[in-house]
Amino acid sequence: MKFEQLLNHFDSGICVEQLQKESLLDLALLFVAVDGSVSDSELHVVRQWAATLNWNSAVSLDNYISDMVGKCVHAVKSDDVEAFIQHRMKFIIDQPMRELALKIVQKVCAADGKIDHREQTAMEFLEAQV
Repeated sequence: MKFEQLLNHFDSGICVEQLQKESLLDLALLFVAVDGSVSDSELHVVRQWAATLNWNSAVSLDNYISDMVGKCVHAVKSDDVEAFIQHRMKFIIDQPMRELALKIVQKVCAADGKIDHREQTAMEFLEAQV
């Protein structure tokens, strides 16, 4: 029984860590789409950063990114950006990871050389969540 509890605890630790990574990636991808277009330069920044993650999922990183870009575009078109941010931030429990979310988002927004007012508004909302 104790060994089973240990395995469950170990597995949940991995799951929590992966969930935080996924939430960070989701936020980064949201900010690729938040200005109404998916910029190759912004997407490149996200892909470079995502390649450094120790991705531990049955879904490949490339498939995850492709699927999530569509979901992020839908969230922007549905005007659900703030709800999307709030939902993902619930799963980022470590303060350093929350701060990392903000840094990544800032890099993504700056990648195309201009910060749109929608990006700025969403970034300010994210800052309030950190």
